[in-house]
Amino acid sequence: HISGWKRQKESASADPNGLSFSHFKAGAQDDLIAHFDATLRSLPYQYGFSPTEWRHMTDVEILKKAGVYDIEKMRTIILMTSEFNMNNKKLGRDMMRSAESNNILAREQFGSRKHHQSIIAALNKRLTMDLLRQRRQAGALCSNDAKSCYDRIVHNVASLAIRRTGMPAEPVRSMFSTLQQAAHRVTTAYGISEQTYGTNLAEPYQGVGQGNGAGPMIWAVVSAVLIAIMRR
Repeated sequence: HISGWKRQKESASADPNGLSFSHFKAGAQDDLIAHFDATLRSLPYQYGFSPTEWRHMTDVEILKKAGVYDIEKMRTIILMTSEFNMNNKKLGRDMMRSAESNNILAREQFGSRKHHQSIIAALNKRLTMDLLRQRRQAGALCSNDAKSCYDRIVHNVASLAIRRTGMPAEPVRSMFSTLQQAAHRVTTAYGISEQTYGTNLAEPYQGVGQGNGAGPMIWAVVSAVLIAIMRR
């Protein structure tokens, strides 16, 4: 808990309904407060429940292209409570550590992995095309940016992919139950909306949300399954 908050950037934003990142960074410097905060984070992670205070989220639109304010061409960032998102980051680290030790991730998977760099993936692509050209072999390359991939991750698929790495059910249940029960407010030019959306739905919204600390790691374990299917 203490080492995690020491690494956390104070400029990171959280849901305004909860305590800020600065609050927890300051609290981590005191042993008693750090022990108390760590216990409050540990209980949901260990027993798999969703604290009510974590179910407040705020949607913020940011520009993907400068000066373009078309709502369809903006990106929705979800601000979550500080402690919930720190638990998500811990879940992401734990699942990747478990996936690496159990050799779950595909060799082709470079994202979110330690000792892997995107520039090496780019080099592999270039060398592959060079070899095809030298051998005069037919080949094809598809460069695809998955549209809204974090927002379209199906929860039961992601849960199975995470459990496949060797992770226990409780932290996974804590994260997804919080996402499914969260009340979202929307940030506008006139302030944050008083009305909320997303609660009491027969079919909960899917996706893990842009801004989720476990998002890149969840996509890594889901895409590892997709790569294995494509290879077969």
